[in-house]
Amino acid sequence: MRGCPWMKNPGAILLCVLTVMTTGYVWRRVDTRNFQTVVPGKVYRSGQLTEGQWAAYLQQYAIKSLLNLRGEHREAGWYQGEVRTAAQLGVTHYDVKMSAIRELDHGMVETILAIIRQASTPLWIHCRSGADRSGLIASLYLFAIEGQRAEVAAQQLSIFYGHFPYLWSRSGAMDRSFWRYAGRQSLPE
Repeated sequence: MRGCPWMKNPGAILLCVLTVMTTGYVWRRVDTRNFQTVVPGKVYRSGQLTEGQWAAYLQQYAIKSLLNLRGEHREAGWYQGEVRTAAQLGVTHYDVKMSAIRELDHGMVETILAIIRQASTPLWIHCRSGADRSGLIASLYLFAIEGQRAEVAAQQLSIFYGHFPYLWSRSGAMDRSFWRYAGRQSLPE
């Protein structure tokens, strides 16, 4: 230890450990495009995949429906590849345009839940990064369809999935949308 003076500094050791952990976390999210299982065999979520990744994942998980939360972008290569792959594999493709920084009104939430209820499963939900919009819809699915408690369902909107609604980020709109919907469902009729 004579040659490594930083090893005697607890702050340096903590910084090193945090750096390694953060690097591993970011690498995993980037490498997998933030792929996550919401309910095994029923619902999955992720960020935007490449055409090759779509083909592999859709087949591996026997996906029957794909919900794109980025909206229809007919001119974009990512969109064309996604739609083409879904069609080739017989996967029903749905498009819903929503923003990670704008709250959803009740009607939009109900429209998305109606799509999810009619979609064949397993269902794959995705947005660009798989953190904010996908987190909101996964939370709504768990709460409204699976009947999980709001506090449990809301865990889909966490930093573990890359959702960071603090400081400069305006993605807190996703949290507000969820809690407004959950609160509305809890009110006596």
